[in-house]
Amino acid sequence: MKYLSISLLFLCLAMTIVIVPSLANKSEKHPPVDFTVGCAECHQDVTPETFASWAASDHGIMNFGCYMCHGDGEVNFAKKPLDTSCMSCHDGKQYDRKKTPAKSCYDCHKGHSLKFHE
Repeated sequence: MKYLSISLLFLCLAMTIVIVPSLANKSEKHPPVDFTVGCAECHQDVTPETFASWAASDHGIMNFGCYMCHGDGEVNFAKKPLDTSCMSCHDGKQYDRKKTPAKSCYDCHKGHSLKFHE
């Protein structure tokens, strides 16, 4: 089970590196920051509620970096990621869009906590 989780993590990371840059909104820009400081280190101080919500989520527990959904911040950035970035790891087999009125993943999953129907 441990090796399966690690394998899935690397698969998602590889898919994110390939897919997310093409999905990020080219018109959105991350505010100028020192990109030598990691996202989590900065956001822990700048947006502590958002950071805490992410850290307690499955993504935070698995240590999925911000860039996996939001892009690298320098070249590619999406303040609100597109559903296609979610689907780079969560394929269509995990839910059936025909059985839900939701138009977006975020209609059911709240922001960084990703809690269902919050």
